[in-house]
Amino acid sequence: MKKQKINWGLISILALLVTGISIGITSYYSKTEVSDIDVTEEAVQLPIVSLEEAYPYVIEPNTSLFEALRKLNVSPQAIQEIVTASKPIQNLSRLQPGIRFQVFYGQEPEPEINGINFRFSAVESMEVSKTDNVWVAKKVTEQVDIKVVSFSGMVTTSLWESAIKSKMDPNLISELADILGWEVDFSREVRQNDRWRLTVEQKLVKGEAIGWGAILAAEYENAGTAYQAALFRRDGKEIGYYSPDGASLRKMFLKSPIRYGRITSSFSTRRFHPILKIRRPHLGVDYGAPIGTPVRAVGDGSIVFAARKGGAGNMIKLRHNATYQTAYKHLRGFAKGIRSGAKVQQGQVIGYVGNTGLSTGPHLHFEFYQSGRYIDPVKKRFPSADPVPNEDLAVFKQQAETLLSGLPTWDVLEASEHESRRDTANVN
Repeated sequence: MKKQKINWGLISILALLVTGISIGITSYYSKTEVSDIDVTEEAVQLPIVSLEEAYPYVIEPNTSLFEALRKLNVSPQAIQEIVTASKPIQNLSRLQPGIRFQVFYGQEPEPEINGINFRFSAVESMEVSKTDNVWVAKKVTEQVDIKVVSFSGMVTTSLWESAIKSKMDPNLISELADILGWEVDFSREVRQNDRWRLTVEQKLVKGEAIGWGAILAAEYENAGTAYQAALFRRDGKEIGYYSPDGASLRKMFLKSPIRYGRITSSFSTRRFHPILKIRRPHLGVDYGAPIGTPVRAVGDGSIVFAARKGGAGNMIKLRHNATYQTAYKHLRGFAKGIRSGAKVQQGQVIGYVGNTGLSTGPHLHFEFYQSGRYIDPVKKRFPSADPVPNEDLAVFKQQAETLLSGLPTWDVLEASEHESRRDTANVN
C-alpha cells in the first residue's frame, strides 16, 4: 500500500475544528388548509427509540470533529476532503455538541471511509459520500407531514396536571394559556372542574412524531363561562387568534406578567407593611412564585429603567405609549438583552422572580401607571386589538366554524373522567 505524506500543518489546523457554535436549521413543512383538516382521536406518541442505531456517534462537548473522526481511524487527508466538500452546505467547524453522525466504510480487507452522514435535526441532515475519489456533500430535507389531533381535560388539582392526565404534552397548556390569557387570568382564576379542549397540528417525519405545530382551535370553560379561540390563516400566513365572531383575543396588555403565579397581596391604598410594621399604600400587585420564574412584559414597549434601585431591588420599568407604563420589582435578574432603551414585545421574558430589595420572600411586585398615576391592573379593562377586517370576516367565520366543529365533544371528556374515577375506586 502506498504511504501517504502527512501534512502536519494541516493536522494542526484541523485540530482546531472545535464544536460549540450553534447552527441554525430551518424547518420546512406545509401548512394544512382548512378544507384538508381531518381530526384524529389519538396523537402519535413521540419516539422512544434513540437515534443511536442510525447515528451511533456524537460530537461531545469540548471535542473537535477532527478528534472524533481520528478515533474512528479516519485519515487527516480524508477529514480535510470531507470538511472542504461540506463547506458550501455546512461549516463543520461550527458543529454544536450533541450532533450525531454515522460513518460508512468500503469493503475489506483494508476498509477506508467512503461516506459520512450528519443529523442536524429530525428534518435536516447532510450526506457526504466519496465516488471516484471525489467527495460530494448533499443536503437532505425530510418531508414533514401534518396530522391534526385533539385533546380535552378537566382541572382537578392544577391546569398542568390536567394536561398530563389527558396524555397531552403539558407545554401545549402553556400555549393555550397564552392564546386565552387575555380572557382568563390563568395565574388566579383557574377553578376546580374547569375544563378545556383543543385541536393542534402534530408534525410527523416518516410516521414518527417530531413536535407540534399551531393550535388550531381551543375552548376553556372557566366557572361556567366558555371562551373560544380559532386561528385565522390568510394566504398561508398565521394572522392571529380570534373569537368566533371575529373579535381579537389579543388585548393591549396581558392580564398577568407571570403565567402561573398567585396574587399574594392586592392593590390597596392602606395596607399593613410586613417589614415596616406601618400602614401605607400598596400601589401594586404582588405575585408569589418560586425564584427564577420568568416575568413577561405585559405589553409592547421600550425599557426606561433596568437596574437595582433601593428597596425595589432589581427593577425594570417599561414605557408602553404616551399613557401607560409598568414596573417589575424585586427581580433576581434580567433576561438577556434587557437594558435601558431596548424594545420589548408583549409576552417577552424580561426578568426572573427574585427576593431583592425590601422583600420578605420570593415574589414579583408589579405596578401599572396611567398618565403618571398608579392604577389597579386587575380591575382595569383594557382595549382589544383590531378585529378581523371586514373584507376577511366571511372567510374567517367559515374557517372558525370548521375548526371549532373539530373540537372533541365534552361527552368524550366526561366518559374519560368517569373511567378514571372508576379505576381509582377499584385501586382503593
